[in-house]
Amino acid sequence: MNIINKITLKATVVCLGITLSTSCADTTKKEEDPKEQAKEMNEEKFDNKGEKDADRLSEAHMGNLYEIMASENAASKATTAEVKKLADMIKSAHTKMGKDLTDLAARKNITLPADLTDEQKRDMDKLNGKSGVDFDKEYTEQMKNKHNDAIKSYEKIADKAEDVDIKQWAANTVPEVQSHLTMIESCWNNIKDMKDKDNKNNDNKDHVKK
Repeated sequence: MNIINKITLKATVVCLGITLSTSCADTTKKEEDPKEQAKEMNEEKFDNKGEKDADRLSEAHMGNLYEIMASENAASKATTAEVKKLADMIKSAHTKMGKDLTDLAARKNITLPADLTDEQKRDMDKLNGKSGVDFDKEYTEQMKNKHNDAIKSYEKIADKAEDVDIKQWAANTVPEVQSHLTMIESCWNNIKDMKDKDNKNNDNKDHVKK
């Protein structure tokens, strides 16, 4: 092998090594959580008090976003008419709430997370992994828990926020979210003991065999 070929071969190996190491770095690098991305951007724009208000509004936005997305799924995938109706109501109401929230954030120059967090994605995977009445139960249970959390969050914002507009928005939102929770709890109580028709048929077959 002549000298030129040796140099060419070495250069090719070096380039390949750089390409592979770069490729490995790209695949192992974890994409930053949307919530953390927004937090970092807000840290650059606000003092400590303003940053806390931004964090609280981001938290409210994340909860609202999840409830909209989960309800979109439930509106088409739910088995019972009552849960479908509930999902349609939550999707519609929280879409409006979401617009009010994003408009408020824009006026205050607050950056909101652009997507669900990893934890929320796991919750969504858990929901979408269910089917039949089990899906309806999982959806209503999640909505019950998340609306309880939302009420606590909005009450805290109404109490602790420095910005008057953010404070007022949260205070005005609490009663509506409480009314949603009342409907969710009623729906949950109506379906929590239900079984899928297929499961009932299997139970009956087992009973006949015995």
